[in-house]
Amino acid sequence: MRGIAIIMIIAVGVVALVGLNSFYTVRQDEQALVLQFGSPVAVRNEYVTVDMDADPTEADTPAEQQDVPRDAPVQEVDEAGLFFKLPWEEVIILDRKNIGTNIPDIEVLASDQRRLTVDAFVRWRIVDPLKFYQRLRTERGANAQLQRFTESNIRDALGQVPVPEIISGQRASLMDEIRLNVNQALAGTGIDIIDVRIRQADLPAAVAEGVYERMKTERQQEAQRIRSEGEERARLIRAQADRQQTVIVAEANEQSETIRGEGDARRNNIYAQAYGQDISFFRFQRALIACEEAIQEGTVVVADPSTLDLCRVFIEQAEAAGDR
Repeated sequence: MRGIAIIMIIAVGVVALVGLNSFYTVRQDEQALVLQFGSPVAVRNEYVTVDMDADPTEADTPAEQQDVPRDAPVQEVDEAGLFFKLPWEEVIILDRKNIGTNIPDIEVLASDQRRLTVDAFVRWRIVDPLKFYQRLRTERGANAQLQRFTESNIRDALGQVPVPEIISGQRASLMDEIRLNVNQALAGTGIDIIDVRIRQADLPAAVAEGVYERMKTERQQEAQRIRSEGEERARLIRAQADRQQTVIVAEANEQSETIRGEGDARRNNIYAQAYGQDISFFRFQRALIACEEAIQEGTVVVADPSTLDLCRVFIEQAEAAGDR
C-alpha cells in the first residue's frame, strides 16, 4: 500500500508538472509562435494585413503578408490570453509592438566630398513571426541585419547629395528612399520597416576644425566683398551729391549775380533820378558816403558835416565839382 501511495504521489506530481507546462499566456503586446519538433503549428496574436482590393473570401496567410504594400490597412487581431499546448511543443514569444534600433556613427561621404558622421534610428515591427524566426531567429539577429543594410543604404543615398541637402533640404525624401530600400533588402524576413530617421549629422572631429576655418574664411571674404560694394556705392553717392552741390551752387551764384545786376541797375536809376532833381544835394551825399568809407572802424561820426575836419576835403571837392 505504501508503494502504491508513493507511485500515486509521483504520478500526480508528474501530471501537475505536465499540466503546468501545457499552458502559456500571450500579452496584448506580444505574439507567439508554437513549434512542434521545430515545425510551426500555430501563431497567436499576430498582425494580419488586409488588402482592400483582394477577394474577402481569400484569407491572407503569413507567407503572403510580405507582398502586401506597407500602407495597406493593418488589422490588429486581439488573441491575447491563456493558451494550451502539448508538453513537447515549444512557444517562441516575440514582440508585437514597434521596435526601435539605434544605428550610431555611420561614416558618410557626401557628393561634395565632405565627410559626415550620421546617427540614425530605425523603427520596425515583426509582421510574420514564422519568417522572422526562420530567417533571423531573435531580435539581436534582426538588429544586426538592420544595422548592416541600413548603414549601406544610408551611405548610398547620402553619397548622392551635398551636405546642405542632407542637413535641411531633402532629408525627408532621402529617409523615405532609405526606408523603401531597406524594406526591399529585408523582404522575406518577416519584418516591416516603419520609419528611418537621421537624428544627428556632424562633421568628424578630425576635419571639423579645418571645415570651420574654411567656413570662417569664406564668411570673411563674403564680408569683405559686401564691405567693398558698400564703399563703392558710398563713393558713387558722394560723387553724385558733390555734383549736385556744384550745380546748385553755380545756379545760386548765377541767380545772385542776376539779382545783384538788377539791383545795381535799379540803384543807378535811382541815383540818376536823384541827381537830376538836386545835383548839389546829390554831390553832397556822395561826399558824405565817401567820407564815411574813409573813416577807420571805431570812429564816431557826427551828423553835422561842418564839424568833421576829416571830411572837409570831400565836401570841398563836392562843392568845387558843383561849381563846375
